[in-house]
Amino acid sequence: MKAIKPVPIRRIEGELHEARARQLEQVLEQSGEAVIVKDLDAVVTFWNREAVSLYGFSAEEAIGRPLRKLHAADLSESDYAKVLERIRAGRPTSSTTERRKKTGEVLRVAIKTTPLHDARGQLVGEITVARDVTALHRTEEALRAAQATLEARLAAIREANRSLLREAASRRKTEAAMRRNNQALAATVRQLETFHRDNEVLSRMAELLQSCARRDEAYAIVRETADHLFTDAPGSLYIYRASRDALEHVAAWGDGEPGDATLVPDECWALRLGRPHFVHRRSTTRCRHAQQEAESYVCMPVQGQGQVLGLLHVALEVGSRTLRPADDVERRLRALTDRVGPALANLNLRDALRELALRDALTGLYNRRYLEDAIERELHRSARSGKPLSIIMIDIDHFKHFNDKFGHDAGDFVLNAVARTITKHIRPSDIACRYGGEELAVVLCEADLERAGERAETLRRAIRETNLTHLGQSLPGPTASFGIAAYPGHGSRPAELLKAADTALYRAKQEGRDRVCAAEGAPTA
Repeated sequence: MKAIKPVPIRRIEGELHEARARQLEQVLEQSGEAVIVKDLDAVVTFWNREAVSLYGFSAEEAIGRPLRKLHAADLSESDYAKVLERIRAGRPTSSTTERRKKTGEVLRVAIKTTPLHDARGQLVGEITVARDVTALHRTEEALRAAQATLEARLAAIREANRSLLREAASRRKTEAAMRRNNQALAATVRQLETFHRDNEVLSRMAELLQSCARRDEAYAIVRETADHLFTDAPGSLYIYRASRDALEHVAAWGDGEPGDATLVPDECWALRLGRPHFVHRRSTTRCRHAQQEAESYVCMPVQGQGQVLGLLHVALEVGSRTLRPADDVERRLRALTDRVGPALANLNLRDALRELALRDALTGLYNRRYLEDAIERELHRSARSGKPLSIIMIDIDHFKHFNDKFGHDAGDFVLNAVARTITKHIRPSDIACRYGGEELAVVLCEADLERAGERAETLRRAIRETNLTHLGQSLPGPTASFGIAAYPGHGSRPAELLKAADTALYRAKQEGRDRVCAAEGAPTA
């Protein structure tokens, strides 16, 4: 097989890797948070725009310099040694600490670090995601101070009440004042208890959302939290599709009628205006998606990382004079959307990074690293269940000659077309991957050698019958050679199966190409 991997193919692979790297760099630049990549010596290798805004050092000033020369200059020798030890040990961390900007200003940041591995799984550095929480920290300090002041005032009120009780027999006016104070105190305590309960519910929701692995989990958590915060107030959550042309109904709570399955942005005033829209029962500016029998409601855009991600629609009472909900209700509503938006944005970013890590940028198939993990996983599953597993290795015939004659753009077009053909003619449970260059692989779960041969023959005919037109130019139909191997007859480890299938593929090319060959010593069906 080494004879069929010429220098131009490696150049194509390099260009594809560069394209994927540029895509990943664009994602990190648009992440909305400071992203810093360091090597094992804490030397910066990547510094995005948010990092420039957060710490004041430009990318040219930061890249190539250790953290000691940047925002970590205030760390002691022992603390900096601990940072180096953590990076080299590959331990993820999450903390809040103080860092100094280039201007000398000290700010408080929330830092989350993740170890960085290369394609071979070797530790090569660390990724840091930082967010400025200085204002939040100051707000928390102010709240604590206010709480301390309030507790002191409550203590003073209690002391005053005790004094009033002692003088109650002789001072009726004092008794009246004591009752008023008690009523005010009770109202304050109830308000504090409600505020505390709401904060506990919202904090728990934020913690759960940060740990979500799937969107349906996040939507269920939002539904449960909204149902708890807005009792007897039905509502719905809509999320933008990836195409941004419509929103999908993903969650509903309360006893009201469920909303439409989809919502066009023009149907909602809140999405048009980009801000909350409060509708009184007699208002004429009603959204077209709202139920006509709903007397009053609120539409709140859900925002995260600088863009609107969805819409929160809740049937709440809106005052006729203020044209707003009650203060505590609006506070709960804004607190809910302020926490849901960043969580959904993080899920979007996580999905994008996962796709970049597992998918080949040109063909959309899984990459080689995912293939190796998938074979390992499926072999364990086959060993437990006693069911077979087959691998098909595919190589496009005369691909170098095709590139030389029609150009690399046409070659990429052919490779993408072959990948689409393979995806169309395999089962949803099968795994199609780009193994490298013009070589592809398909893992057939619960398929023996005979079924793998039938599937490979179907793919061979489908590829041969593919009609291609690129930039107005008709291209000759491609052909491909196939090699198949099956577990357990040709091996019980991924390397053994891949080698057997690759050897069969090499034999198919030697025998004239455009054919299917099984690994030698194949078991009978």
